[in-house]
Amino acid sequence: MKKTKKLLAIFLTLALILSVTSVFAFAAKKPKTYAKYDINKDGKVVYTVLGDSIAAGYSLPGFVEDTKWKASWPVVDGSYPQYVAQGIGATKVYQDAHIGLRSHDLRYLLCEDYPGDIAVGWRVPTTDNYRTVDQTGLAKVRKQYYNHIKQADVITLGIGINDLTIPSGILDNVQGENLNLALAFWGDMLGNAYKLADNAAYMAQVSTLLIGFYRQYVSNFNAIVTKIKEINPNAKLLVIGYYNAAQDAFVKGALPVDIGALVTPFIDLFNSHAAGAAAGNGYTYVKMEHIDTLFCDRNSPGYLNDNHPTPYGHKQMADIILAALQTA
Repeated sequence: MKKTKKLLAIFLTLALILSVTSVFAFAAKKPKTYAKYDINKDGKVVYTVLGDSIAAGYSLPGFVEDTKWKASWPVVDGSYPQYVAQGIGATKVYQDAHIGLRSHDLRYLLCEDYPGDIAVGWRVPTTDNYRTVDQTGLAKVRKQYYNHIKQADVITLGIGINDLTIPSGILDNVQGENLNLALAFWGDMLGNAYKLADNAAYMAQVSTLLIGFYRQYVSNFNAIVTKIKEINPNAKLLVIGYYNAAQDAFVKGALPVDIGALVTPFIDLFNSHAAGAAAGNGYTYVKMEHIDTLFCDRNSPGYLNDNHPTPYGHKQMADIILAALQTA
């Protein structure tokens, strides 16, 4: 009996030691889970988000536009930056993505030698209702961007889709020649896509204009990436590809239109550059496709109009980004 009690006591003691050891081992390992994202080796993981309304969480229930001009806006609950931040154990997040931002605007914010275009006043500090750039305010915001990029261990960059959907160049190029084209495309290209399919001449003009936008995008994108790497050559930079919000949309009617097929060539064109330039420019390209969007959600007010992700779509994007980070 005494031997049994002794053996039981020994087993209980061993079990206690093993359980305590396991707890301490787990506690010791937990911080190391995120250590690979601490590129700066300072015991912190800083995540900087660069992009447009998708990263800013527009169309999510908690989104509120920050009207004060500063680099960082709040991280919206349920947005992909929030999920990514949680996944990498970020101790600080700089959410520097803004609604409506085009590659022109982000380049203008980052690159002092870039003069911008006719519409940059919409997305940077101005002195007179979006016309004259407030150079003092711009310098202040630019300094914030530089600081947030410099501190970052992980940076995600998702920019350029508004070069398609907010094509200010149309007004500059065709106003007076084809005002209907300008008006039809002003706003959301995807929302008008099914109206364009039955007009070959109309689409030919649109295609010509979009090729011009693409060329400017390539120039802007290259300058943006170069500047980011110049400020912080060590951070893990992930370039987020554009998903086709209409990829799974098909409109039936007198003229059935596969909207996704209509838009795909333009999306692929923009993605091809970012994907192809990744290896030689020190960033990881993250492909996005079949993301759940409001555009394809028949129960959403944004059906066939809003190309932003649903809450589930944001979760999809975060999962894809976190998977890409494993090999970045």
